[in-house]
Amino acid sequence: MATHEPGPALSAGSPPGAPSTAPLTDPRYGSATITPHLLRYLTLVSAERGHDLGPALRRAGLSEAALSAVGQRVSYRQGSSVIREAIRDLGDPALGLAVGRRQRVTAWGLVGLGLQASPTLHDALRLGVRHHGVTGSMLDYRMERVPAGAAILATARYTDSGLRAFLLEEAFGSIVALIRDAWREDFTPHSVAVRHPRPSYGDAYERWFRCPVTFGAADDRLVFAAESLDSPLPGADPYTLAQVVGLLDAARAQGRDRQDLVQGLEVSVARALPHVPPLAQQALARGMSERTLRRRLAEHGTSYEALVDSVRLVRAEELMTTSDLPLHRIARMLGFSDARTLRRAVTRWFGTSPSAMRGSPARRR
Repeated sequence: MATHEPGPALSAGSPPGAPSTAPLTDPRYGSATITPHLLRYLTLVSAERGHDLGPALRRAGLSEAALSAVGQRVSYRQGSSVIREAIRDLGDPALGLAVGRRQRVTAWGLVGLGLQASPTLHDALRLGVRHHGVTGSMLDYRMERVPAGAAILATARYTDSGLRAFLLEEAFGSIVALIRDAWREDFTPHSVAVRHPRPSYGDAYERWFRCPVTFGAADDRLVFAAESLDSPLPGADPYTLAQVVGLLDAARAQGRDRQDLVQGLEVSVARALPHVPPLAQQALARGMSERTLRRRLAEHGTSYEALVDSVRLVRAEELMTTSDLPLHRIARMLGFSDARTLRRAVTRWFGTSPSAMRGSPARRR
């Protein structure tokens, strides 16, 4: 059974909607490694409620067309920015559940097809856990045996307590939605447990999951009864499943290679600021030529210059929203020649000025 390294620990007492504690200096925050499936359905749900997420997407450097492009990846920073704007503008703290409920088995692409072609629910869940990265989840998962049968446990990939409730609700809600779509509409999990306290919309959990729900639990888990796990699925097809698994395994290996290379370079740049290591030095450290490193980055849809820009963006956002350092000093810390160059970069990155960012009500304290 596949397991995954848990993400950074979160405070178990962080309530839904709490101020974010995301460590923006973590380069992964700005690394474009997440498929945009969640944002596609968030955009759809918003549109169905008469709200256009287009402006929020553009402010994050995205577009609706980009969300549908095969191979497109977004960063956690981009995804979290759009999600926060949607929650604020729609005024619905239960938006995560709504996005999860709206999804069908086709929402997860190849993974969805693999779920349908699996022989049993247990096999389908194991496939989903193994390849959850392809579904656009911003959480990590593992499966474990429990007295009732088996459980999917979710852990945060980023230390961002402000969005944990939304991400859990979308994740657990969509898993149940897909099972009902692919198997039985009357399916119910054995139980659900989440670490955050019961929110004002807690009854929405009971209505959707139709099973016991525990708030303030020791971990976040979705539990399946043994009798459900062994149930055969109507669309089981070993040939189709073998094809899908082959494609998913190849995509997983490619994604891991991309993530290792991109995040390794981002960490290197973040540690070296204000000095930016030349590409030749990065290539030498990785036992390859500069030309080969450029080619590999291009194959992954990025460039060294774009990675450096992403690292600076993340660091600039943190420094300008959590400190009162003067701009000229921030510019030096980022490796810019002067404050004017920083101002131009901030306008390009965020569509606003440094002073506007610092005067925003959303500024972190």
